[in-house]
Amino acid sequence: MKHISFADAGRLLANLLDRYEAKPDVAALFGYANEAAFSSVEARDRFIETLRKAEKLGAVKIETARTSGDTTLRIRLVDVDALYRHLARMPSCHKAKTLLSDFYELPNLPETAREVIEEIGAAWSRNVRKFGIMPNDTASLKDVFLLARGLQQRANDPAAVAIDFRSFSRSVNTGSKTLDHLATSVVAIHSRLYPGQRTPENLDTDEALATFGVSRMPQPLQLSGPIAIDGVMLPPLSYYGFPPDQAATIELSHAVDYVLTIENYTSFIRHARECNASRKGLILYTAGFPARSHLRQIIRLCLETGTACYHWGDLDAGGVRIFRHIERALQAQGVQLQPHLMDAAILTQYGVAGTGRSPLPSQGGSGSAIEHLWCALRETGLVLEQESLSPCLPG
Repeated sequence: MKHISFADAGRLLANLLDRYEAKPDVAALFGYANEAAFSSVEARDRFIETLRKAEKLGAVKIETARTSGDTTLRIRLVDVDALYRHLARMPSCHKAKTLLSDFYELPNLPETAREVIEEIGAAWSRNVRKFGIMPNDTASLKDVFLLARGLQQRANDPAAVAIDFRSFSRSVNTGSKTLDHLATSVVAIHSRLYPGQRTPENLDTDEALATFGVSRMPQPLQLSGPIAIDGVMLPPLSYYGFPPDQAATIELSHAVDYVLTIENYTSFIRHARECNASRKGLILYTAGFPARSHLRQIIRLCLETGTACYHWGDLDAGGVRIFRHIERALQAQGVQLQPHLMDAAILTQYGVAGTGRSPLPSQGGSGSAIEHLWCALRETGLVLEQESLSPCLPG
């Protein structure tokens, strides 16, 4: 067993407390003198003199021990409270409790905040980070709570439109770059504060934020089909892009045969150009997981068309999650979503061995239209990017 050794007595004593705070239930804690590191006999004497002062107070005990056949000094922690007093150091548990006391009074936070704050306090008491926030960093923690609360306000606001990271940060009274630095912590704490608003599992941070309409640069709503704005028919372009805050003005100039949402940009462009020249379909680009503002428009347009609705995405774990996300949203409105070019036969014929991919969702969605693909992905280990396939009409 490798011993922890020092030539600086102050660092040795502080390390004993650090290790006690990390694991207060450890039966015995020792520090050792690093005999080879003393620059002189006088330096070793000063080392021992400093430790003797702590020993006289009953905080530690200086002992002799043998390590690797050599005799050395071993310092055993005896009375942790005495050592705290000797070093004029506040116990980490008291410090964490003091630092976090005001957080219980932050306005407009749910009841779940108390449990989250207590978990952070328990971690900080052991001098370890929690939710990605370093011990005692109350400034960052306050910003994370403000940003998480801001995400929830967006989730509850049907009129919320897409917004970039920096504008969102300023909107909740934090620095413009705050979300850039704390995004992972914000997503983690939001899911604990508001469990009813958890994003789909296994999303990365940017994907999760995008579902709230918060992205590094908000995507326009892009679509292809017979489009009108406030009753005015648009010229017949392959596809159109609309500012997210004006997407609610989009209408169809005439009926369509199908609606198709598409996960990836290249496939969206190809389908619009190669398969929708007649504009008999409504094709919507989701940009991966659709932002909530985009998803609202997808739902609205699917309802208004009253026709068959399909989704085309990657044949992998991410593609399954995106399909299920859109499927659930449409099912809640009585609309059934069907997979397009996403089935076990295509995966078996064209798929390649998956490497370094995110894991499959724990459930394949019993009764979901994508369940058969989920099972095939699990059984074969194959994956397939949708860009590998040429577009074709659904149905």
